Amino acid sequence: MLVLTRKVDESIVIGDSIVFTVLAIEGEHVKIGINAPRDVPILRQEVFQAVQDQVKIQKLLAEETKPDTFEELRKLLASESEKEPEDQENNKDAP
Repeated sequence: MLVLTRKVDESIVIGDSIVFTVLAIEGEHVKIGINAPRDVPILRQEVFQAVQDQVKIQKLLAEETKPDTFEELRKLLASESEKEPEDQENNKDAP
């Protein structure tokens, strides 16, 4: 991870078309502005994770294995969550 220090009104450029600007620092909160093309999705990390979780649920429900009860769905999701650390470890060196 690259760590940079910026002051208010200073920016960071990513690629040719994305600019992060520090707008304000208020206590522990930093307000940033992001200029990016409209086709680049920009989400807070927790929203991105929630979207990914929903996609995973939709894929699981689309498979032939359909849980009959909420408890079976919970177990199915839990078993998929246990697989994630393995998948991440296996893909760590992938480009």
